[in-house]
Amino acid sequence: MNDLKTDILAFGSHPDDVECAIGGTILSQIQRGYKVAIIDLTKGELGSSGTAKIRSKETIDASIILGITYRENLEMEDGFIDNSKSNKLAIIRMIRKYQPKIILATAIYDRHPDHESTAKLISESSFLSGLVKIKTEIDEMQQLPHRPITVYHYIQDLFIKPDIVIDISNTFEDKMKAIKAYKSQFLQSNNNQPNGANALLKHIEATNSIFGRAINKKFAEGFTTNRSIGTDNIMNLF
Repeated sequence: MNDLKTDILAFGSHPDDVECAIGGTILSQIQRGYKVAIIDLTKGELGSSGTAKIRSKETIDASIILGITYRENLEMEDGFIDNSKSNKLAIIRMIRKYQPKIILATAIYDRHPDHESTAKLISESSFLSGLVKIKTEIDEMQQLPHRPITVYHYIQDLFIKPDIVIDISNTFEDKMKAIKAYKSQFLQSNNNQPNGANALLKHIEATNSIFGRAINKKFAEGFTTNRSIGTDNIMNLF
């Protein structure tokens, strides 16, 4: 039995990507009893505020607020995430380790180039993870192939018309608390600049409000997908 097996595995290019984009969804799923793990690809060492060491501590604080089961950092190079074989294998190891049903990945296009690069990297690695002839190990243990049911790409800084919106009205306040756990980024940085922390927090709230309005809810988070969404009860859709 794999005790590490999770229902949802969320990937972010940098610490706080997941909190900012889908913290509400993660909180709501955990409240429903699902297990969620997060993989950060970099330590965010190129961030204008704070340091990688500070952000690592802040990540722990944010993870406690979210209530996630596991979180790891792959220590790829911030600003230079590429779709290389070595990076794919690193992602595949995480997918096979946690065996998620659903993967949540970065936006298919966005202001930060790492977000787009990560989206493609995660999408391709999710498929390759199911191939028997790709061999990976962790702690000298051979891993079994595993392919998630689907990959959903969350919407980040730039507006993308969502294919799915998830109601986070009941978890929005805790989402904002998780974001603000990154004090170096949101409480001690360039708050008064046009693209500073205050502007980003307002942008997140406005985006979640817009997505919520589309389903007659106060707040929601948006996702895109390249597959059809199925249900056995049309009354579950709203």
